[in-house]
Amino acid sequence: MQNFKRILAFFLSALCLLTCVSGCKVQPELTEEEIYALNTVINFTIYEDNKEALDKAKNEIKRLENLLSVTKEDSDVYKINTNPDTSVSVSEDTFSLIKTSVGVSENVSGVFDITVYPAVRLWGFTTSEYKVPDESELNIVQKNIDYKKIEFEEESKSIKVPKGTNLDLGGIAKGYVADKAAEVLVSCGVTSALLNFGGNIKLIGSKPDGSDFKIGIKAPFSDGYYGILTAHNTTISTAGGYERYFEENGKRYHHILNPFTASPAESDIISSTVVGEKGEICDALATSVFVGGSNSLAKISEIYSEYGFIALTENVVYISESLHSSFELTEKYIDKEIIII
Repeated sequence: MQNFKRILAFFLSALCLLTCVSGCKVQPELTEEEIYALNTVINFTIYEDNKEALDKAKNEIKRLENLLSVTKEDSDVYKINTNPDTSVSVSEDTFSLIKTSVGVSENVSGVFDITVYPAVRLWGFTTSEYKVPDESELNIVQKNIDYKKIEFEEESKSIKVPKGTNLDLGGIAKGYVADKAAEVLVSCGVTSALLNFGGNIKLIGSKPDGSDFKIGIKAPFSDGYYGILTAHNTTISTAGGYERYFEENGKRYHHILNPFTASPAESDIISSTVVGEKGEICDALATSVFVGGSNSLAKISEIYSEYGFIALTENVVYISESLHSSFELTEKYIDKEIIII
C-alpha cells in the first residue's frame, strides 16, 4: 500500500509538471534601451536577454553617425562641405550612401535632393533659430541646390562639390543606419527585435510567438495613430511635416523642403509611409512622396515596385495593393476614401 502511494504521488507530481510546461506561456526576456543619436531618439526592443548584441549595435550607430553627421567636424560629410572644389576621400559607407541618394534623386525627378542643406540652414532648422527667408535669400541658396553638382571618383572613393553646395544626409541616413544596426544584431544571433529610429521602424523577424508586429502610423498633428500596419522583417519609414516645424504669422513651416523652391514642401500629402527591404530607400522615398505629392505616386511606385506605399491626404488614403490586406484605418479615420495604387 505504501509503495502504491509513492507511485501515485510521483505520477501526480509529473502530471502537474507536464501541465505547467505545456500549458503556461513563458514570457520572453527583453533587452530594451533608449539612446539619442542622429538627432533623434532611438528605441531598441530585443526579444531576448542579449546586452552584448545591443552594445555592438550602439557602437555601429556611433561609428556611422561620426561619418555621416552634417555637424560633427570630423565626419566625412562635414569635410566635403568645408572643402569645396576639392576631392575628399571618404569611407565606403559614405560613398555608397551618397551614390544611392543621387540614384534616388534621378528616379524621382529631383524631389529628393541631399544638396538642400543650405536652405535647411537658412530656415534655421539646424540651429532652431527659425526665420522665414526673403525671396532674394531663397534665390541665392536655390541656385546651389542640385544633386547633379556632386562628383564621384570611384577609384579613390572621393566626393567633390562646388562652392556653395552642401550635403545633408538627414533624409536617408537614419534608414541606412537602422539597417546596419539590425545587421549587427542578426550577426549576434538576434531573431526578433524592433528598432525605432524616430519615423523609421526596422523589424527583425516576427514577434517571439511567431505573429507579426502591429505598427501604428502616427496621426498628423494629434495623438494616436491614423492606421495600423501588420508586418514582419521589414522597414517602415514615415515622413510628415508634423514633427519639426515653427509658426510665424499664423502659418506653419515644417522642415521637409522642396529642392525646387528651397522652402517647406506644399503638396497634398500630409503623411507618407514606405515599406520595404532597404531602410535607406524607404527613408528617401517617404520624403520624395511627401514633397512630390499624390501626383508623384504612380511614377515612384512603378519605379520602386518592390516597395509598398501609404500616403495620407486631407480626404484620401493612397495605398499599394501589396499592403492593402495588412493595413487598417483607426476609428477616427475610418471615413477616409481608400485608393489602391
